[in-house]
Amino acid sequence: MIKKLLNFNILKFIVPVFLAFLVGSVILIISNINPIEAFYNLFLGAFGDKRAILSTLYYASPLILTGTATAIAFKSNLYFMGVEGALYVGAFCSTLVGIYFQSLPSFIHIPFALLVGMGSGALFAFIPGVLKGILDINEMVTSIMMNYVAILGTTYLVSFPFKSKEAGFAATRMIQESAVIPRIFQNSMLHYGFFVSLIFAFLLYWVFKKTTFGYDIESMGKNVNFSESSGMQTSKKAIYIITFSGALGGLAGALEILGTYRRFIASFSTGLGWDGLTISLLSSHNPLGVIFSSIFFGGLYSGGAKMEIMADVPRTIISVIQGLIIFFLAVDFTVKRFKKIKSR
Repeated sequence: MIKKLLNFNILKFIVPVFLAFLVGSVILIISNINPIEAFYNLFLGAFGDKRAILSTLYYASPLILTGTATAIAFKSNLYFMGVEGALYVGAFCSTLVGIYFQSLPSFIHIPFALLVGMGSGALFAFIPGVLKGILDINEMVTSIMMNYVAILGTTYLVSFPFKSKEAGFAATRMIQESAVIPRIFQNSMLHYGFFVSLIFAFLLYWVFKKTTFGYDIESMGKNVNFSESSGMQTSKKAIYIITFSGALGGLAGALEILGTYRRFIASFSTGLGWDGLTISLLSSHNPLGVIFSSIFFGGLYSGGAKMEIMADVPRTIISVIQGLIIFFLAVDFTVKRFKKIKSR
């Protein structure tokens, strides 16, 4: 029943995660660390009590959006890698709205800043989208290159023209209080942006299942040549899909600024866009699966601190586990690709 609802291969999630923890356990044993104690504390730090769960959901919030942003592109066989760049552009532009638009009530200021974040992320992604749709230039190459433009460009802007005089680091002024997304609980970092992330994940699931646009995405993902020969304007659809992917990335960045940092800080992202890529692959590009995978990754981040304190395990083991998950996903993809080529 659950598998039918989620419509993604549960084993594709379980196997790479299990193998990653297995190899991680070997590394810990070699380092004279008890893996059972380490992962027990990791679990307690992620789901052990109310505070741990709220922390996990806080870390999962932006990952849900970056995961769905990647899912919509990859599901249509478009390898758009610019979610990280869109996140930075959306974050910076929403920050400017939060700072310079004054005397606005919160019910106008917050949605306006979020829409600007989405729009700027969409505009960022529109460039590789047009290059792919009209000139057939590889979207993977152009989007990766544009990530550097976005990250380094915003770093320059907050280091010089928009740098706060009060800050001792590269950051803007604080946004207006009317642009701040309130936290759900006073003693937690989790804010109402979490529900925005969930809404868009469920919305995208509905688009995939109930709309002609979702059918077009599914069709392009299975066979783009057949889709084109059947009359679908795949070039135009590619532009729409990549642009929408960028919009979700921009929204993720806007929510991070308005709900967490309340100012733009250079290099604020811990690789949220790239984590979204891994999450999308783990979830077979299914938006509901993205929610569960994001919570799993959020648990890794949240539980890593407790594991480091209680079991004296360096938090870098979390990065090792994430890298191993990516490795085993890549092995799975390569094997399937080889079988597909061999069967022709």
